[in-house]
Amino acid sequence: MSDVSPTGLTAVDDVEGGGHTLVFSSRLVMAANTSLQLSLLFAFLYLRANNFGAMWHPSGVGTPPQVLALVSLAFPLIALVALWAVRSAVSKSRESGALSGLLGLALLAAILTGAVRILLMYQFNWTLDSAGTYADIATLWYAVMLAEFIGVGLWLLSLTMGHVRGTDRLSTSHARAILEQWTYITGVSIAVYLLVQYVT
Repeated sequence: MSDVSPTGLTAVDDVEGGGHTLVFSSRLVMAANTSLQLSLLFAFLYLRANNFGAMWHPSGVGTPPQVLALVSLAFPLIALVALWAVRSAVSKSRESGALSGLLGLALLAAILTGAVRILLMYQFNWTLDSAGTYADIATLWYAVMLAEFIGVGLWLLSLTMGHVRGTDRLSTSHARAILEQWTYITGVSIAVYLLVQYVT
């Protein structure tokens, strides 16, 4: 039997409690998400290449505000570093107080990620019925990324509350799965930013 960590679980307990299943299921979600992201990538590049009715990028339609778009990438990176520290703390059996602080930091950065991305979408100044297909697909893609950040953020909220209250201590499998999910969507959001900002 392995040593007991501050999470309240041993390595064996984590496996028997469905740790491998959780991580595997999380990766299946990422695989499905990859199909969605590739579909949006195809739509973006297809519409740009064909420029139907010269409506890909009409005159007067600019890119999203660059400074705010960059800020919207900063908070996911902060959350990513905090989640990596959480994963490290769980695996190295560090004290629960430090783990709760790291979870709180990650949750705060996740909340700010959602807030800034909502603000960003209100700053596009695009009228979707006349701004062209560039604006349409870019808005859709940013909305998808916002929904995904909110979804993983709610999962993080659930894990944080369970750990802080002591009702469901954070396991290594949960720490690993949420780190992988957040890393994935952060990476995709950076790629989307580069594509929307520079492939116009």
